[in-house]
Amino acid sequence: MMHADISPERDRIVVDPSWQESELLKLTPGARRDNVLKVWYLPLTWASMVYLRGVFGVHFTYSPELERWTWEERRNRVDPSLEMRQVLEYPLGSDSTGLHPFQRAGVEWMKVAGSGLLGDELGVGKTPQALVYVHEEKLLPALVICPNGVKYHWAKRIPRWCPSATPYVIDGGTARGRKTLAVAARDPSALVVVNYESVRMYSRLAPYGSIRLKRCTECDPKFGEVNLKTTQCHVHLKELNTLSFRAVIIDEAHRIGNPSTLQTRAVWATAHNETVEHRWALTGTPDNMQHLWSIMHAVSPDEYPTRGKWMDRYALQAWNAFGGMDVVGIRPDTRDELNRVLDPHFRRMVKDVVLPQLPRIVRQVRHTTLTPAQRRTYEELDRQLFTRLPDGQLFVAQNKLVSRTRLMQFAAGTVHVDKPDEDDVSSWNVHIAEPSGKIDELDAVLEELGRKPFVIACEHRDVVSMAAERLGRLGIRHQLIVGGVHPQVAEQACEDLKTGRLQAVVFTSRAGGSGLDMSGVDTVIRLQRSWSLVANVQVEGRAHRIGSEVHESITFIDIVTRDTIEERQVERMLEKMEQLEQITRDKQSVQAQLTRTPYSSEEFAELVGRLDALNRRRDRILSSDNIDDLMTEEPDE
Repeated sequence: MMHADISPERDRIVVDPSWQESELLKLTPGARRDNVLKVWYLPLTWASMVYLRGVFGVHFTYSPELERWTWEERRNRVDPSLEMRQVLEYPLGSDSTGLHPFQRAGVEWMKVAGSGLLGDELGVGKTPQALVYVHEEKLLPALVICPNGVKYHWAKRIPRWCPSATPYVIDGGTARGRKTLAVAARDPSALVVVNYESVRMYSRLAPYGSIRLKRCTECDPKFGEVNLKTTQCHVHLKELNTLSFRAVIIDEAHRIGNPSTLQTRAVWATAHNETVEHRWALTGTPDNMQHLWSIMHAVSPDEYPTRGKWMDRYALQAWNAFGGMDVVGIRPDTRDELNRVLDPHFRRMVKDVVLPQLPRIVRQVRHTTLTPAQRRTYEELDRQLFTRLPDGQLFVAQNKLVSRTRLMQFAAGTVHVDKPDEDDVSSWNVHIAEPSGKIDELDAVLEELGRKPFVIACEHRDVVSMAAERLGRLGIRHQLIVGGVHPQVAEQACEDLKTGRLQAVVFTSRAGGSGLDMSGVDTVIRLQRSWSLVANVQVEGRAHRIGSEVHESITFIDIVTRDTIEERQVERMLEKMEQLEQITRDKQSVQAQLTRTPYSSEEFAELVGRLDALNRRRDRILSSDNIDDLMTEEPDE
């Protein structure tokens, strides 16, 4: 029987197992052995108690002191958080902040949970909840980390939702950013907004696994790199590490899904500053277990301490065709245990439940074809990884992974290649140009739309350029949102769509697919899909969101090239949708609401309809490869 107690410092759980129990303890996330005292330690957290109970079952006991701590934690935080995480309306009467009832409930849940993941579906309004929470809890100074394109979206909303804060947007070069941070450091009401790419310029890096941290001689006189500047040192404290932030908000937190990147580890280091009391991740698309751990480690490092043991215990993995391991879902045998750890820090509201007034989604698939010459080169590349272009040039894809990207380009138009080094395939620059069946079909779609405003989503910059050129020929006022476009320009373009000063915005999913409010349009034309489920869902969330109630419906038009890899993308998206549903449990959320609703009420009938919509949502998001099936599908009620 293994016994646990609280350490004398009252900051860890101490365990003294037998040698057989030590082997099991090695499987427990966060367990570390002290080789001097020959005991094991775990962080003093609710999650650690769940882990220990899950691994040892009834063969686990704990001291009266640890029992008192556990019951106090459950009574003060865990149970109230679990009770609030599904509440749709907090009984406060009139809300002077202007929040929706479910948003007010979300703010109250955040106050109870302390830190966690606000996973409301895209377009539900996570930004106002986070800002009101910071304002009402008086958590200034605070930091917001977000995509570059939405920095000014946050700054614009701070005066309304967090009037006690003074916004400081980190923009321009590093020298200018340091000056802004120096001013913010002297302002107790500062709310600093910085984009992901810039965080590592102003923060040290957090350690991760066996990845080596670069050290200068000032940090490590013995083994430091002699010629390494302090600004390049990975462990040197920088501006974001010295500001006394009380709260950190990580917007679009799926951006830190890869724990090995410099960007993710810089965000971790900033969020884990000693002064930070509350950490919040905001994302509607925690799409797989690997990303989930990285996000939750940012907001609750003690409860999610080590990735390897956590993934082994909760992630269902399978061998792939290349001899590696893929995460394919959640282990069924430990799913309930995972939920006991995750749920006190996780709340998600589904649009179908909290915003039934949003317009219905209408989907169209418009097919186009390749020319005979384009078809020949496409099929040759698909079959043998090389082909000859119409101009006689040899075109080569190094492997199947590269060929997938190249085939997407071939499906979009006519491919040309520049070869700075004939023998170095990696140096070749690939361009897409007309003739393009997609752009020709776009012409037909625009003729049907008339003068209605719309947006066009693409993956490749060349496709954006071709679409913009066609809009220019037709005299359509438009704005591009691509890499390098200033965030203020992107924000203004979305406002101009609402006021009629622009008729169209053309954007790449990476530059314009996150955070922006494009509710001024009721038509989204997608010339290309992303291989990323997150990117695809994010694009749809730009238009179908709070503010789109003024439209009768939101139409998504996919222009797909027949008999190409674009049709095979659907299969991959299907797998990813299933993994997302395992984490978010959207259907379970609606079912739980059904159990609390009188079956004879109108609300019950509406919830049944929304549950049916969720059951069909996977197919609606992925669209249909058969245009006849799509046209006969009944619209959502």
